[in-house]
Amino acid sequence: MPLRSVSAAYLAQAADLAGNQGQQAAYDSTGNCVVLAGPGSGKTKTLVLKLARIMAEDVRAPRGAACITYSQECARELTRRLERLGLREAPNLFIGTVHGFCLRHLLMPYSRLADLPVPFPLVVATQRQSDQAIKRIGERLFGVGHPNKPMDLGRHRRSVLDRTSVAWTREGELAAWADGYEAELRRLGLIDFDDLVIFGQRLVSEHDWVLPLLQAKFPVLAVDEYQDLGVALHRIVERVAFDGGVRLFAVGDPDQSIYGFTGADGALLQELAERDDVERVQLQLNYRSASRIVSASEMALGEVRGYQSNDPDRQAIIEFVQCADGLEGQAAHAVTEIIPATLAAKPGRALGDIAILYRDYRAGDVVAEAAAAAGIDFVRVDTAAPYRKVALTSWIEDCAAWCSGGWREARPQLRGLLDRWLGFHRTRISEAQARDESQRLTQLLWSLRIEEGLARDFVTAVRAGMLDALMTAERGLADQREQVDRMSSALAVGGPLADLDLTSLGGRDGSPLHLNLLTLHSAKGCEYDVVIMVGLDLGSLPWRNELPAARRESRRLFYVGLTRARDEIHMLYSGYVDTGRGRMHWGRSPFLDELEARMEEAEGE
Repeated sequence: MPLRSVSAAYLAQAADLAGNQGQQAAYDSTGNCVVLAGPGSGKTKTLVLKLARIMAEDVRAPRGAACITYSQECARELTRRLERLGLREAPNLFIGTVHGFCLRHLLMPYSRLADLPVPFPLVVATQRQSDQAIKRIGERLFGVGHPNKPMDLGRHRRSVLDRTSVAWTREGELAAWADGYEAELRRLGLIDFDDLVIFGQRLVSEHDWVLPLLQAKFPVLAVDEYQDLGVALHRIVERVAFDGGVRLFAVGDPDQSIYGFTGADGALLQELAERDDVERVQLQLNYRSASRIVSASEMALGEVRGYQSNDPDRQAIIEFVQCADGLEGQAAHAVTEIIPATLAAKPGRALGDIAILYRDYRAGDVVAEAAAAAGIDFVRVDTAAPYRKVALTSWIEDCAAWCSGGWREARPQLRGLLDRWLGFHRTRISEAQARDESQRLTQLLWSLRIEEGLARDFVTAVRAGMLDALMTAERGLADQREQVDRMSSALAVGGPLADLDLTSLGGRDGSPLHLNLLTLHSAKGCEYDVVIMVGLDLGSLPWRNELPAARRESRRLFYVGLTRARDEIHMLYSGYVDTGRGRMHWGRSPFLDELEARMEEAEGE
């Protein structure tokens, strides 16, 4: 798209920021800037428009900008929004995860020059390969049934970057496990996802010559969901921004830091925002939730933030519901009572406007069973989902959306699908090859446009047409191929998604016809008219006898759940939980006790 159209598109939307002082300040910033963005504050819109302005006004090709974020789904949403402004991923615009950035723009071009101890070519281990290596080394060191957990191993590797420090050696068993696991991966010629960021940090920290090269390519670095990205990313940012001269635009919210088990630390964002050489901007106007929900969320957090609703007169429902029969009873009440009532309460409301949130996949199994028994179609996002969201599976879903009718409105845009396809090529291809690939893919997708059909037939055709050949040629896509294979297995006859149609495959990240089932962690970044939270009992949220830091993170997780709602929140509990030692009557979540007491006090004033 010509620069003139891009400029016109972003300038038209940028005019809307003038009514919000914080958004306008972020948009007008010219140096390093940290945006502390409360829930529903329009942070993604602000980030996208800021990137558009940077690409139109501040950089000239071949120089550009990189925008990195925590998850594939966050990257996907940013890509979609930028495409609507005429901006697509290109050699001078990277939009993707921190792992993708470290692989493509740090390790692939510079790891051999820096003589980093990584195998070449760079091949990322599949989840199965990684799990097997972790288990094999753990059993070799500690015996079968050892108490150490892979999650602890991952957190130790991600959080302690200096292998000579006391912090590393203090956890002797984890350190030995990590060293043995990494040696096993290298023996197999592999690295894993954590290695990508660990070695990316090591590269920029130990090799000064990398900094001007990176600054020459990407003079601007944007980071979304900064609080989720951990200490290695923080070190990379500090190095390239404050030593390497790359301009930083970071967005996040420490109150929504809920990935401490991975090594993430919301305090790092706060630390960044307090630097003298960084402009700090606060977004406090909530465009999502009714005023009563905004107030209740702050009460649940236990901290005054001064957030305000953009629609203070909108009515809201906040309900505390005790259900018999534990989690099964809560799930049954949600699908048979609450959902029919909320659908009837607002004309035009659909299942896609409703979400049921829960703590983990085990609770998700109970909720999914209740929804299936009630004949409700649903989309489920948790670790028990049939396949994990990676760049290739998300691309397949977006191709399905285009082929099942999205082509009429260019949602998603075909050009964007083609650019993402070319980006999967880890080995450089010529312009002629790129044109040929784009033409072949266009013809393939054009031939697969249908109004109705099974998703498995579409995926089979895409794989046979071009995708399998690409995955075979590009060894670096092995980890993603594993998820594509899982997608195909799920869609096959007898699989959990055997009856999924093409339209539903294209809407698996948010279909108006499907109820949304998500873990509280997966729900971050989402919004719904109605949020139903189940399992709000002590022993579930929070766990019993949590240490102070873990209890604070559980509170933030509760806060994230509440802040997903526009109009209604239904909080379900039973007063007990079923455990391996039997039923434990520990009472409902103390978060509910505190919230209800504070609401009653506020409403009685």
